[in-house]
Amino acid sequence: MPLNSEEVTYLIDRNEKLKSNRQQYESLWEEIAQYIFPGRVGIGYKPTPGAKQTANLFDSSAIFSNDQLAASMCGTITPAATLWFALKLADDRLNHIKPIMDWLELCTRLLDFARHRSNFYAEVPEVYLDLGAFGEGCLLVDEKPIGMMGFNGFYYKALSNSEYCTSENYEGLVDTVFREFELSARVAFKKFGDKVGEKIKSQLNKKPDEKFPFLHAVFPNENGNSKPFVSYYLNLDEKKLISEGGYYDLPYVVPRWRKSSGEDYGRGPGHIALPDVKSLNKAKEFGLKAWAKDLDPPTFERDGGVIGKLKMFPGGRNIVKDKEAIWMLDRRTRYDVSQIKEDALRQSIRQIFYSDQLNLPDKSEMREIEVYVRYELMQRLLGPAVGRFEIELLKPTIEREFGIMMRARALPPPPPILAKMGIREIDIEYENPLAKAQRANEAKSIQTLYSFASIIAQSQPPDVVSSPMDNIDSDAAIRHGAEISGAPSKIIRSVEEVQAIREMRAKKIAAEKQKQDMERLAQGLGDVSPALKVASEIMQGGEGTPGA
Repeated sequence: MPLNSEEVTYLIDRNEKLKSNRQQYESLWEEIAQYIFPGRVGIGYKPTPGAKQTANLFDSSAIFSNDQLAASMCGTITPAATLWFALKLADDRLNHIKPIMDWLELCTRLLDFARHRSNFYAEVPEVYLDLGAFGEGCLLVDEKPIGMMGFNGFYYKALSNSEYCTSENYEGLVDTVFREFELSARVAFKKFGDKVGEKIKSQLNKKPDEKFPFLHAVFPNENGNSKPFVSYYLNLDEKKLISEGGYYDLPYVVPRWRKSSGEDYGRGPGHIALPDVKSLNKAKEFGLKAWAKDLDPPTFERDGGVIGKLKMFPGGRNIVKDKEAIWMLDRRTRYDVSQIKEDALRQSIRQIFYSDQLNLPDKSEMREIEVYVRYELMQRLLGPAVGRFEIELLKPTIEREFGIMMRARALPPPPPILAKMGIREIDIEYENPLAKAQRANEAKSIQTLYSFASIIAQSQPPDVVSSPMDNIDSDAAIRHGAEISGAPSKIIRSVEEVQAIREMRAKKIAAEKQKQDMERLAQGLGDVSPALKVASEIMQGGEGTPGA
């Protein structure tokens, strides 16, 4: 049902209230942007397009460190070259049924393929940059405009923190997003059609590239009789509703690095590094000024001692009344002390952004154990943050993608055995390098247990019936090891298939044993036959009978 004027006014007022709450953070964000993420300069105000963003910046260590952190997270949490997640069912017993295993793996592959065909890996690095600098990012996850029946592909957009406002639910998760943005008259008309507003339609032929402000409001549907989230697009110039709809999932994914109690927005390494970054920037500024004074030092002239203007260019001739009428400032700048302080600040900034800890050593060859140890270190350092990323970034992104493709029938239907039971809760298992490093300890523990059990088994007498190896379920160990290593499910046989193979093998072994027993029996009968013949002749009084 379309909104009336009072409801439209309510949405605009609510947006203003959310913006007033965000304004408490904007001054700090702007300061962080100036020193750490210049691409976001202009928070709380509209900067001049093409304006210089690094006018007051003298050192780029923090910018580079944040870039390195974002690249490391992108390559270890959502690497483009490998499959970094797998769909599972919450009931693990169902995950070992072959048709369900194959269906889950096929859905995983199709989701990954659709994501690679989209702009995901072009936009998600921007989210990681925002997370490192401001402690919060926002990613729009949506389907491309419908151009044909069925699935049209994914569309992603990383939003700047000055573009949206958020509100949380009782669980502390973002469930409300109000986003202000601008569209040109031409693009707005193509997106919304005739409902776009008279002012915009009047500019289609005159100024088609003139931009106009819009508001997109998405929040939970309190009625509960339609889609879980409602969506409204408003023309802010005319305060008019131009589009309404709904979503099955929140299209805006808002991850936070960490969040202080009582605050609505996140905090990240940029907040911690800001004092050191500002100190280093000021120290570099003073050092450059001192350097310029040493290269072109100030001069002193005795009043009336220089005839004409002082010529400081190369080869300049100055006429003086005596040789001591002009002299230069004698300076003793300690560049070594300044360099030590600057290096200490740079090292502190690199540590705050995990640069030294996350970068793999520059070696042409690395042993596998070295790689795992380094990833294990990364897991320990980023563990809390990665746990929040999985909840607030990866999980809602994958669930939204799965929902879009399933509703568009771009994924295969569930297998009959699962369809009868109803699709259970879909779970997500992460297989990125960080997750694998964390689970690698499980594989090592399994290997250690087998080695320990083998040593004890070798020390026992051979005639002992019991064995320490009886305590280990080898089938469970193999399946768990396959999950840890990320082996594709198509090479793992189902429990039923394994049982059938073992039954066939048991029958074959039993048949072979029976054959061998018959052969031994026949051979035994053959050896006994001559003796029986002699005994029979003796009893009949034939040749060789005693007393004959």
